[in-house]
Amino acid sequence: MARSSHGDTTRHNIIMTALALYAERGLDGVSLRTISAESGTRNSAAAHYHFGSRLGVLEAVVTFITNYTRPAFKAGLDATEADAHPSLRAVVEAMATPYLSLAVTPDWGPAALRFMAHLNADNTPDVVQLMNKHFRPDVERIELQLHRVLPDVPRDILRIRLAITFVNLIHGAAEIDMLSNTPFGNIRPDNNTLFNCFVDYVEGGLSANPVGR
Repeated sequence: MARSSHGDTTRHNIIMTALALYAERGLDGVSLRTISAESGTRNSAAAHYHFGSRLGVLEAVVTFITNYTRPAFKAGLDATEADAHPSLRAVVEAMATPYLSLAVTPDWGPAALRFMAHLNADNTPDVVQLMNKHFRPDVERIELQLHRVLPDVPRDILRIRLAITFVNLIHGAAEIDMLSNTPFGNIRPDNNTLFNCFVDYVEGGLSANPVGR
C-alpha cells in the first residue's frame, strides 16, 4: 500500500512539474529527463517509467486538467440540453465558464491555460489526435446546442465560428494579464466584468448575420 501511495505521489509530482514546465517553455522546450529532475525524484527516467513517452505525459496533464474542468462543463451543458428553449448566452456560459475560471483558481489554473494554448497551437498528428480524443465529444455537444439556438446560421459557418471561439477562449484566457498593459493603459476589469465582456463578444460573433449568405 505504501509503495502504491509513493508511486501515486511521484506520478502527481511529475504531472504538476510537466504542467508548469510546458506552460513556461512550450511543448518542444521540455525533455522527459528535465521533467523527472525538476519533479524531485531521484530517478532521472521517472517520467518515462510512469508515462512511457512524451505523448503519455501530455495526455496525463490533459487528463488532470479535464478531470478538474469537466464537472462544471457537464453541469452547464446538461442544463442547456434539458432546457426546451435555452438562450445563446446560457450555451456560451456553459462552454466558457470552466476555462475562464482557471484564470482565477486553482493556483495551477493559469499554467493550465498556457499549457492548453501551447497544445492548441501544436498541429503535429499525435497532438491533434490527443486533442480530438479528449475534446471532440464536448465540442460536438456544444455545436449541437448552438445549432438549436442559432438555426438560421449555416452549420458550416457556425462550426468555423465555434473553432475561432475556442482559439480566442484558450489563448485569451492564457494571456489575460496583457489587459494590464495595453495601448489604452491598464484596462483589466474585475473578474465578473471580464467574464461578461467575453460572453458578450462571443454571443455577437456567433449570432452575426453571415456576409454574402
